[in-house]
Amino acid sequence: MRGVFSIFGNDVKSVSRQFFAVAIIIAISVLPALYAWVNIYANANPYVNTGNIKIAVASNDPGVDLDDGTHVNMTEEVFEELKESTSIGWQFPQTPDEAIAGVKSGEYYAAIIFEDNFTYNMYHFEQALLDDKEPLTYYENAKKNAVASKITETAASTLQENINTKYLETVFSIVFDETKEFTDELDGDDAVNDAIAQLRQFQSTLNSYDRAISSFMSNSDKVQRHISKSRKDLQTTRAKNQRKLAKARSDMDAAQKTIKTLRTAVDDRLTSVKNRLDTLEKTVAAVQDVDVVTPEAKQDVKDRANELLSELELLYNMIPDDSTLPSGATVKGTLASMIETVKSLETGIEDLPDKAQEILAAIDSLRTLENNVLKPGFRSLIDSMSRTLGLLGPFVNSVSGMMDGVDPVLQATSETVDSMDDALAQLQKTFRSASDRIDEIIREVENASEDDRVELLIDLLGGDPDLYGRFFSSLVDVEIREVYSVASYGAAMAPFYSVLAIWVGGVILVSILKTHADRKKFPGFSEAQYFFGRWLIFFLMGQIQTAVIIAGDIFLLDCQPVHPWLMLLAAEVTSLVFVTLIYSLTLSFGDIGKAIVVVVMVVQIAGSSGSYPIEILPEVFSRIYKFFPFPYAINAIREALCGVYKNDIFIYLAELLLFGVVGLVIGLVIRRPFIGMNRFVAEKLEETEVL
Repeated sequence: MRGVFSIFGNDVKSVSRQFFAVAIIIAISVLPALYAWVNIYANANPYVNTGNIKIAVASNDPGVDLDDGTHVNMTEEVFEELKESTSIGWQFPQTPDEAIAGVKSGEYYAAIIFEDNFTYNMYHFEQALLDDKEPLTYYENAKKNAVASKITETAASTLQENINTKYLETVFSIVFDETKEFTDELDGDDAVNDAIAQLRQFQSTLNSYDRAISSFMSNSDKVQRHISKSRKDLQTTRAKNQRKLAKARSDMDAAQKTIKTLRTAVDDRLTSVKNRLDTLEKTVAAVQDVDVVTPEAKQDVKDRANELLSELELLYNMIPDDSTLPSGATVKGTLASMIETVKSLETGIEDLPDKAQEILAAIDSLRTLENNVLKPGFRSLIDSMSRTLGLLGPFVNSVSGMMDGVDPVLQATSETVDSMDDALAQLQKTFRSASDRIDEIIREVENASEDDRVELLIDLLGGDPDLYGRFFSSLVDVEIREVYSVASYGAAMAPFYSVLAIWVGGVILVSILKTHADRKKFPGFSEAQYFFGRWLIFFLMGQIQTAVIIAGDIFLLDCQPVHPWLMLLAAEVTSLVFVTLIYSLTLSFGDIGKAIVVVVMVVQIAGSSGSYPIEILPEVFSRIYKFFPFPYAINAIREALCGVYKNDIFIYLAELLLFGVVGLVIGLVIRRPFIGMNRFVAEKLEETEVL
């Protein structure tokens, strides 16, 4: 040990004699702390300025007119509440289109559009259950900022929860408000009977709500059964479908060949139609200037017309009557019109040559239809068939993969239905409870004496409808109790940034201080004495750096640790381990060792669970993070900061010290075979006068 302390004492004297050396020592003692403090301070309360995050809200909601003539628009009430909120920068453009355009341009981070059924669904519960249209639409610009998008999603979710509460409050307030109205009007026996009748009407309304929910849940039961059956059928049919897919590929190849043949046949048929039109036109033109057309000439014209008619009918029959392909209906309709035109020529042929010009005009019209409708129509029809087959190719190839993905989708759908059923079941219990209470009121009033009925009914039904509405809209309140509390979000991040700063401090030390002791000044010492002699100055500097970091966390940033001295202890042990590892790697492998230190730091920043839970990080980090020191150091400081559970802090420190042992093994054992090589590499690098 005398040799070790000789080297250490010489290092301390050498540093203390030089002003600039002392200045550098002071600087490297504070620099890591600045790194930690700046990050902790920046995260102290990152949501304090969320009022600057702009989210637009706009409405398509026209409101509803109630039976008493009152116009209600719940969107306006929501907007008034949002205007008083400062947690988010709510913006109120004039129209939904302006809000959506603002999201696209980046003016707003997000937009929430209240649809035209928002208020209506609040006052028509039964229809709301069956309405497929969502009352709110959320638009988000995720491109603008990754963190901001999460803040806007949270704001939207919070708004949705508030609206859900307002919805239930409105539903129950409607019932109790109407109850209060006729309570105030009670006066005499007739009024009591009228009140009981209205109570029964209210009960009927509640029961209709109950039946609507039961119907909805009954349908969801059927959905669940169908989903379960579908999952079973999916397993049994997968193998069969693979064989069918192979057959489908073969059929598609044959279909493509058929389409080519069809294209040729249609082209030939259209050419034949054109030729028949030309022949008919020439035949009619030949007899238009004669005085008398012989019966033989008329028959010749009829024959030419019948040939054209046959060609058109053949084309017409090639198109199915129920064709839904593009251009199919147009082409078929055009052909039908042309066929009727040709049939109508028969009368004109009998009156030749007087009707020759009319027949030629009809032929010209037929030619126009043939050129402008039939040809492009058939071309489009066949091209559509070919494209459809082309699209089916990738679909068939992906069906197998889609079948593998169907089962998880069906499972997720089943879970969603279950969740919805649970929520509706709770609401149904509330409606049934209210209905049962009305039953009790009616029985009590009917059993009361004539003199007491009015007073009893007023007493049973009196109350504040708004209060009842608020009560029934939040039947279950949640009390939050923090098991381990922290002063702020920044304080919660202090363990991670403090541990990272301690590592950065070690990196700075090996960059500024020499890791090799002067062997000429201390000849004959063992490798262990050289190692620990210089290690002590690194250890001392690391302890000073760590003390400054923790002191700033506690007194400057007010992190308020539950056990400040344990926090300092955990941090100093962390420094001991980190300095030993970094010093040993640098001493053993030189610049390569420094590179290893940086790589290890980078990997740990991403995958140490310092900020995000390890469970949500990519799987590779959950596999390797246990083999790095950061998680154990962070957990130990968290224990001291937030509160110790049993002996966890000492378990974490013991696990952390194992990495210190690894550092000693590297510096005292593994280093030995590399000593000569490291000297050789260092000499060669110096010869470059660059490295």
